[in-house]
Amino acid sequence: MCNFRTPSYNTPVQRAAADITKKALGLLPPRLVDTGAKIIGTVHDEIILEAPEMIAGEVAVILKKTMIQAGEAYLAAVPVEVEVTIAETWAEK
Repeated sequence: MCNFRTPSYNTPVQRAAADITKKALGLLPPRLVDTGAKIIGTVHDEIILEAPEMIAGEVAVILKKTMIQAGEAYLAAVPVEVEVTIAETWAEK
C-alpha cells in the first residue's frame, strides 16, 4: 500500500532541487569558457562536468559557487550546502 503522504512531502523538495539545478545549468557555460571544462550530463540534482585534470580543482570551485548562487536565488533564507567530488569516472564519485 502506498503512503500518500510521502510524495506530498517529497515533491516540493524535488521540485526545488530541479529548479536550482536548471538555474545553475544556465549560469555555468559562461563561467566555464576559459577552462576547457564541459557539461556532460545531469542526474537528478547533480551536474556532471568533464575538465582537464590540471584544473579540476578550479572547475570544482566554479561549480560549487554556481550551485550555491543558484540555490540562494530560490532559498534565500535557507543555508545552501553543495558537495563537489572530483573523480576519474562517475562511478568513483
